Amino acid sequence: MAHPLNIGIIMDDFYPTSGGVARSIELQTLELVKAGHNVTLFAPKPFFVPPEHCAFEALDSWHIPGTPSFLCSVKFSSKRARDIISRYKFDVIHSQNERGSMFLAAHIAKLANIPHVHTFHSNYAGTHSTSPILAALNSYTYMQFAPFMLHRIRSDRDKLRIRFPRKLASKERSRLGRKDWKAVAKMAQYTDAFTSPAQYVIDAINDATHGQLAERAFTVANGINDVFPKAARIRDTNDTVRFLSCGRLDPEKRVDVIIKAFAKLNKRDAELYILGAGTQEDELKKLAHETVLRGRVVFLGHYEDHERVANEFANADCFVFASYHFDTQGMVLAEAAATGCPILYCDERLTVGVTPENALLTHPSVSAIAEGMEQLYQSPELRAKLTAHSKAVGSKLTATAMEEAFLNVYLSAVKKFTAA
Repeated sequence: MAHPLNIGIIMDDFYPTSGGVARSIELQTLELVKAGHNVTLFAPKPFFVPPEHCAFEALDSWHIPGTPSFLCSVKFSSKRARDIISRYKFDVIHSQNERGSMFLAAHIAKLANIPHVHTFHSNYAGTHSTSPILAALNSYTYMQFAPFMLHRIRSDRDKLRIRFPRKLASKERSRLGRKDWKAVAKMAQYTDAFTSPAQYVIDAINDATHGQLAERAFTVANGINDVFPKAARIRDTNDTVRFLSCGRLDPEKRVDVIIKAFAKLNKRDAELYILGAGTQEDELKKLAHETVLRGRVVFLGHYEDHERVANEFANADCFVFASYHFDTQGMVLAEAAATGCPILYCDERLTVGVTPENALLTHPSVSAIAEGMEQLYQSPELRAKLTAHSKAVGSKLTATAMEEAFLNVYLSAVKKFTAA
């Protein structure tokens, strides 16, 4: 580009330790800077580790110590927005969570007269089956508050006619699930452009808004760190068959289903490695101890080093992902593919990192996932075939491709904003 963009990126999750969203933001900011753009990252103070590759500012936040990152929100107000724009000149502001970061970005966009881009990483309707009480509380409180707050900030924007989306997964069709999707669409109307790594999120918003926001909507897959394609297997291929789970140990990730499926596999020369930490860790350890009679279950804990995570993928014989109709991308699928690891998963809406050539798609039940494990356990030939194709699939999910896609979003938003 003849003129580099000045980009502000705001998040509510802990940086860089809170999971896939933080990993994608870390990579996004790094690649944008490498491409010659000026990026400033704003993130909450708790657990913040300053990035070396871009400018940054740690923000005060609302957070109760000991609670997870999704309960953290940066503090927002028009006064705080004025303070930020007095010290920075942005061409575009990009928020990455539907909490304080989205509201603060809306304030900044209005006061600085610049476009507001937002990324929808979360599927709120997908939590009603795994955490019904918390999900219902969120639906009746925050999901009603967020569009109201955005309307107060951006009262200059026309409100659109919005309906319940019509084509939703079965467990999202409850009244609360549909209300959540409608609330997300209401939030989208106050942005100048919005993205998601999942096409089904974009489709639901476009359906709910009668296609009125279609020109603002972009599907942008998260790229992966280049340590994943570089990871090499060091385990003996004739050793035990190793299944790997990687992700938060929280209800929506359904790691309990993986443990129960592994217990049904019941093979002495099989092992299940579980990488991650979360609210269910003790409960899952107890479940493994009580149900797995043959085979070995190893809880690895949380790794912050990308290279260590990549090595676990490279040394596994199969990556198992039991999240169902919750994730928008599942960065671990792309990371597993890049290392050449065969994939077993159960969510047909996930398309990044998985194809019929490198992954086995099953029904989400324990018995179906156990059957998939059995099939992969019994066939080294199938595992070898999936491995060869996984490398090819993962090679396309580069950080550069992600950076170019986001740059296209920014330029489109700036062009439309300037022309308006």
